[in-house]
Amino acid sequence: MDHARSPWAGAGTIEADREQEPAGAGRADAEAESADARRRSERGPRILRAVATGVVWLGAGLTLMLLPMLTMSAGSDCEIDDTRFVCTDGGQDTVVYIAVYTSLVAALAGTWGAFSRRLLGRVVWGASLAALAVAWLVNLLIIGE
Repeated sequence: MDHARSPWAGAGTIEADREQEPAGAGRADAEAESADARRRSERGPRILRAVATGVVWLGAGLTLMLLPMLTMSAGSDCEIDDTRFVCTDGGQDTVVYIAVYTSLVAALAGTWGAFSRRLLGRVVWGASLAALAVAWLVNLLIIGE
């Protein structure tokens, strides 16, 4: 066998190792730079998703805490013969349960929607905010009638 034509000719020598170092180091540097660029490009959407989730959770938390208290305060001035819907047991339960269930569902759906990369996720996130707004509108209309 001709040693000069062998695929292993020169393998393991210092010269062969020196010839292969720059090519391997260059590839590693390029891969590290592309990984850094990917991390930087993903940082913006991550921050935006965190803010979107915070907005939904803030709205859901305020809905869960404030609307039942508004109902209790509006129902405290009811007279015995008062026929307003908020003065009945069913009316007060309705106003409280609308707030509780809407805030829980909106928080869960809005979190999923904020972290989903599909168009449906964005729609669900917007719908969760709209559901919270509708819950406030309906409750304030029932309380204020």
